[in-house]
Amino acid sequence: MRVVAGELKKIWNIRILGIITLLCLMYFLIFMLTLVTSSPRGTWFNIADFAHHLTEVYGTTLEPHDFEDFLQYRGVIVAELDEAISENPTFADAGIYNFHDYLEFAEDFSARMPTLTDAEISRYNNLLNEWFVVDGRLNHDISRAAIPSHHSLGVAYSRMQSYEHVVGLYRANVIRDIHITLVDVLLQPVYCAITGVEAPGRFSERQIRRLEEIRDSGELVNIIDNYVVTHTSAYGLRLAILIILVTLILVSPLIVTDRVARVNALQYSSKQGRSVIITQFIAIIISALGMTTIFVIIFSGIFSVKGTWVFWNNGINSFMNHTMYWLSITYGQYVLLMIAVIYVLSIISAAAGFIISWFSKNNASLVFKLTPLFIAGAFLAHRVLHDFLSIT
Repeated sequence: MRVVAGELKKIWNIRILGIITLLCLMYFLIFMLTLVTSSPRGTWFNIADFAHHLTEVYGTTLEPHDFEDFLQYRGVIVAELDEAISENPTFADAGIYNFHDYLEFAEDFSARMPTLTDAEISRYNNLLNEWFVVDGRLNHDISRAAIPSHHSLGVAYSRMQSYEHVVGLYRANVIRDIHITLVDVLLQPVYCAITGVEAPGRFSERQIRRLEEIRDSGELVNIIDNYVVTHTSAYGLRLAILIILVTLILVSPLIVTDRVARVNALQYSSKQGRSVIITQFIAIIISALGMTTIFVIIFSGIFSVKGTWVFWNNGINSFMNHTMYWLSITYGQYVLLMIAVIYVLSIISAAAGFIISWFSKNNASLVFKLTPLFIAGAFLAHRVLHDFLSIT
């Protein structure tokens, strides 16, 4: 054990740790930061906020009786819209004092579309723009510009759009009163035509069976939105690539450094010295596991600021999720499986780096050989973790 500790000290030296720290900081800022900061939460523009809202109110699933209760939530949004519209002079000038007036105005506009004058069209467009005016500035891209909480008109309007979208998804995928679920859409030839993919080869029989099983099993009552799972998968992939790189940098120089210092010649002169290679391999694996654990803890903590942990017990196949998955597991199990894969990739990288180091005479030769090895590792990580466990 004392020999292993000695090898670990050689691996975990200050110079290597300094290089790794600087590299991690640069990598995070370039490749991972946007996945932490780019969140639609708070805008109510898409279903991310509703996924959190539904989980807080109803738990991990939205059962049909819960859905009936959720339908009453529309009244809350309408009340907010009524209040905001009543305080807006642009709507008042058009004779609109509440959301009901606006819907009647919009319906009348659509019915008279062919006979409308340019002035009437301009008037309607001004009303549409009013939904997107934030602090006196027009911004149609409210998905990327967080709407201030004091801007009640834009917040309520975005919430209504998202609410109707969520209700439509539930009716289509769970109640199925629209008769076409998301799975049906994926399997239809029209979807293949839109995406440019040939219908016969789009899905294998196994994929089709799994999609149909998800549709008919009742698990689509799960509450989780596509954003949560896909961003977790993307973040995990980038973390895996970083860990592969760091593992190679950390463990690979061990044997080469001994060879350059001619320590290996001394070791091979005795039977006990020749067994040091096994000790070094053990030290390398321990180092890889230790580094991976540190990185998983740190980067999981950073990602947790997005609040996705509230979905820990929610199933990943959901009526809100546009992607379907092979396993009927929870988001927490999904994350743990991804972490397990990252550990495996780290061990493989450490073993490969050990072998490459064994066949390298100096540091220059080592770097030359590690470059294609890292590329191969990154490619393997991408193949395994990109849209992890996704069917489609």
